Amino acid sequence: MKTTPKKEKTLIYLADLTHTGQVISSNYFPLAPGLLAAYLLKNCPDEVEVELFKYPQDLAAALERRTPQIIGFSNYSWNLDVSYQFGSRVKDRHPDTVLVFGGPNYDLSLEEIEAFWKRYPKIDFHVVKEGELAFVELYKALRDAAFDTASLKNSGVALPNCHFLKDGKVVQNELLARIKDLEELPSPYLMGLMDKFFDNVLVPLVHTTRGCPFFCKFCSEGATYYNKVANRNELEVELDYIASRIGTVQDLCISDANFGMFAQDKDKALTIAAIKEKYGWPRDILVNTGKNQKERVVAVAEILGGALRIGASLQTTNPDILKNIARTNISLEALQEISRDTAAGKTATFTELILGLPGDSLAAHTESLRYTVDAGFGIIRMYQLIMLPQTELNSPMLRKQYGMKTQWRIMPRSFGKYELYGETVRSAESEEICVANNTLSHEDYLNARELDLSVEILHNGEVFTELYGLCRHFGLSWFAFLLRFHQKRREFTPALSELYDVYRADNLRLWESRAELEAMVKSDIDRYLDIKEGTNEMAKAKAVAFFLRTKDIHDALYSEMRSLLEERGLLTPVLSAYLDELKVYSLLRKQELVSDQPRAEAESREFHFDFAALKESRYLADPETLYRKTPQRLFFQHNDTQTAMIAGYVHQYGLTIDGLGRILMRAPIRLLMRDFADDPHKLTAKAKPLSGVGMNGWQ
Repeated sequence: MKTTPKKEKTLIYLADLTHTGQVISSNYFPLAPGLLAAYLLKNCPDEVEVELFKYPQDLAAALERRTPQIIGFSNYSWNLDVSYQFGSRVKDRHPDTVLVFGGPNYDLSLEEIEAFWKRYPKIDFHVVKEGELAFVELYKALRDAAFDTASLKNSGVALPNCHFLKDGKVVQNELLARIKDLEELPSPYLMGLMDKFFDNVLVPLVHTTRGCPFFCKFCSEGATYYNKVANRNELEVELDYIASRIGTVQDLCISDANFGMFAQDKDKALTIAAIKEKYGWPRDILVNTGKNQKERVVAVAEILGGALRIGASLQTTNPDILKNIARTNISLEALQEISRDTAAGKTATFTELILGLPGDSLAAHTESLRYTVDAGFGIIRMYQLIMLPQTELNSPMLRKQYGMKTQWRIMPRSFGKYELYGETVRSAESEEICVANNTLSHEDYLNARELDLSVEILHNGEVFTELYGLCRHFGLSWFAFLLRFHQKRREFTPALSELYDVYRADNLRLWESRAELEAMVKSDIDRYLDIKEGTNEMAKAKAVAFFLRTKDIHDALYSEMRSLLEERGLLTPVLSAYLDELKVYSLLRKQELVSDQPRAEAESREFHFDFAALKESRYLADPETLYRKTPQRLFFQHNDTQTAMIAGYVHQYGLTIDGLGRILMRAPIRLLMRDFADDPHKLTAKAKPLSGVGMNGWQ
């Protein structure tokens, strides 16, 4: 009896590549291609074999072993070039392989779309908007056409959500209705598709909603298409699967645009809290929280026990600018309530500001910083306006209307040199940013960026919470104190002046066009790969400030605080002694923040002030009442929890200045400051000084 030969499955590779040239650029699990793969396997389980990729080296090795019938790439601003470099070489070597791209880094207007296809002509199909249903339809159409792309394009078969070139013109097909119930999408984690990415480096990424009810002109989800929000509530099994395999990575990233804002999010938070109770993970949840429904957001944050930072993404506090970008912000009253929660230590908070929006100015940006700093937000993320595809602000009409002057920069850490088919692939990602407009001169733009750096160094992460508490105790504006430092930043020491000079110069490292940038960087890629401090000017400067200029900054800040209190008639002999001891205490806690070896002994000093009680009060207590005539010796060292946390971050990001900058931007710094006790036996063996911290020109 004859047996029917088993039909060979169609091999499909799906990649969401990250650069690894210096460090890993995008350290998240490849959720988008994972969802495509899971949905395709659900619908065509006996027809396809799918493998996912994150690292270029992994994909290159797989391509040497086998050639896929379809290869797909996620198209984001941080990986478009490297993806096309790989995809085009696959297409050159294997013309029958179908090359598919999909993702939000794709323009809206016909003019911009045509420019995209002229730049990337070897792509066979680009999936737009939601991809799961469209990719299944595309696969079936390709299968029925025997994977003959030319025949399929000429057949007139409907390919929803797909764009392609035909006879030199872009064909845009109709859009499918969006998925209403995200439970229709199977979990790529539970199907085992993500197992290879549990490497103690990548952060798991999950989704619980899709869509956004707001219409912000600077955001790709501000389009009407995404206005209806789809939900997913069944998370427990997936999160349990992840938690049991997570290793040393401490974070969970959720892709939702407004987590905590919807009624269902409370149950999701309870599920995550139960997982956290069982596994001790996640310690931090990276997600954008809701733009309104503050009570729900705060309730969700409290359920998650400090793992969730409450975000209020203001972008600006100026009403005219808000009108220009079709934005409505959370109310001042709600901000103050969130601030009170933060002051009580219940939750951590952050906000986002964007420099260069239509109508912006140095004065408007300064006022936004004043508003958010004095409102008590623990972290203020200060971004430049990026001209993102699929956003209204990127349109030629609005560019002209607001006089936007733009230049191109290397995306931080997003460049590298890779090997594929015996050939060296040089790649660099770039993005266009607004560096001036008709209300913001380029000089004021640079001055605003320097002010951003002062806020980043002195305010974000509660690094100087001791002085913040002293300001609050005396009813002084913390922002006014930071501004006092900022206005004298080049007067304190040559080292601090150099810090700001280098940072300002780094903000000028721009090109007039993408082509000019790519030609220069790719031709000199080895030099860029040797720049140990990386290409994120803010993270680099913060790392230099924290690890190499800590003493200079402490001396400057404490001198200014002493002068301020003296000017206000508040400086008593006891308070003067407090400032002396507080500076020593602060330095002891912040030195040796990150290390990779156990320290033999704790460091100790004698103090007359009850710093344990002051820390408990978040430094809001009156120092005069906590003075003790008999000094007490305190011992400073990282505890076991901190040591494990630090080891995880060091493994993820490394100990270069670039890696240290990423740790400072990502980690809860106040939790990494050295612990202290009145008995060394209450502290366990911990960290030794960080060695080899330095870079070209920095010592």
